[in-house]
Amino acid sequence: MKITKRIPTNLITGFLGVGKTTAISHLLKHKPANETWAVLVNEFGEIGVDGALLQESGASIKQVPGGCMCCVQGVGMRVGLNELIKQNPDRILIEPTGLGHPKKIMQTLQDEIFTKYLDVRATITMIDPATLDDPKYLENENFIAQAQIADIIVANKVEQATNKQLENFTNWSAQYPNARELGQISYGQLSLEWLDQPAKVSTSSITQSKQHQNQDESSVIEALELPAGENWVMRSHFSDGYWSYGWLIASHIEFELTDLLDWITATHANRVKAIVKTNKGILKINAVGDDVRFEPCKLNGQAKLEIVIDHQIDTPSFETLLV
Repeated sequence: MKITKRIPTNLITGFLGVGKTTAISHLLKHKPANETWAVLVNEFGEIGVDGALLQESGASIKQVPGGCMCCVQGVGMRVGLNELIKQNPDRILIEPTGLGHPKKIMQTLQDEIFTKYLDVRATITMIDPATLDDPKYLENENFIAQAQIADIIVANKVEQATNKQLENFTNWSAQYPNARELGQISYGQLSLEWLDQPAKVSTSSITQSKQHQNQDESSVIEALELPAGENWVMRSHFSDGYWSYGWLIASHIEFELTDLLDWITATHANRVKAIVKTNKGILKINAVGDDVRFEPCKLNGQAKLEIVIDHQIDTPSFETLLV
């Protein structure tokens, strides 16, 4: 593989629902017009909703679904990176799953196989200040590791945060002096200038997770396809204390929006993402806890719906939710 220069590469991490995909969409919209960027997207679930949302950006997108991309000796990550490197983009952004442990991801980026091609720059870790009120986040090893690896820690959703929560963010961040800069933003509006800050945090300073579970090689996820004649197909898996439930749905299937939103709310899931056809048009649905939001979008191919939740649920029959 021959490239003329090493590709600037950034890891943009953060826990479930912090707004990483929205932030990457913002960066792609504001990148230099003469540059081509690429994104490696890793999702905990097997359906790949985030990758679908980024397709409209014009960037080259490669998805690694079905758990943390660092598992199976990083097979999924290495394959995805190689495919993007061959395209010789001007920058690569990497979005790990919110449940991913970043130590092995960074070790892969620093492997001599990739250092010939990648110029790893600042890792940006995004934090929702509201999560700092909840011990289940503060005690989560992946959450802690995401802070430890940060060159820059950014509070997102500050428009929803109280003054006390923003003060907590500043005080909490002081535990991680490796981060050279703190930021506060709304609506995922990361600064392009942060991307070119140098990467200085060493992986030796990052605690290895005891709760993170490596996948067996046999569990590497293949691309999911809708069987002929079926209206949807569901996949689920469990890792790191969370379940994912994902549906690939035929593009002609139309949901009754009110019933679908009622069902989403009733699940009390940690995270819900969807691109679906409804009686109110094609919508992107985004839910973090009980905060459910939706907006119009385009549907390229089949519809998708994905849930991440900390307990098992009875999977529904969508028949009751259809128009």
